[in-house]
Amino acid sequence: MTNEDRNALRAWLDLLAASNAIKKSVDTTLRREFGVSISRFDVLSALDRAAPSGLRAGDLSQRLMVTEGNITQVTAPLIRDGLIRRTVNRDDKRVVNLKLTKKGSRLFAEMATEHRHWVSEAFSDFSEAQIISFRKLLGKLNLPLDSEETGKDAA
Repeated sequence: MTNEDRNALRAWLDLLAASNAIKKSVDTTLRREFGVSISRFDVLSALDRAAPSGLRAGDLSQRLMVTEGNITQVTAPLIRDGLIRRTVNRDDKRVVNLKLTKKGSRLFAEMATEHRHWVSEAFSDFSEAQIISFRKLLGKLNLPLDSEETGKDAA
């Protein structure tokens, strides 16, 4: 193994450890403050950014890079709690559409505000210039372009 390979592996492990630590912290805080997992927050976030008509379950699955089975599992409690609405497409009964309810929109807006604070806190030791540089460096990573190559994570 070359020194360059060793440093690349160490950088990847450092990035993975930092990302996992931030994700775990945000998940723990979301659960404590709102009773919602980060997976459910991600669903609400995607639906908040969607058109007013919502998203097809398959489209939501692609946006979050998870299987449709994972979407079903994660959305069931959100539907039960009245945060999202599930409707069947009139033209094709196999197609399910998901959208935020008013209650879901209000809760997401509150969670998103807190989420921004938590993420900002994780980067609080960085200057704005360092964050911009960090993002530019991340943008230079040679990443796989399609989900088949990367696989789909569980929600």
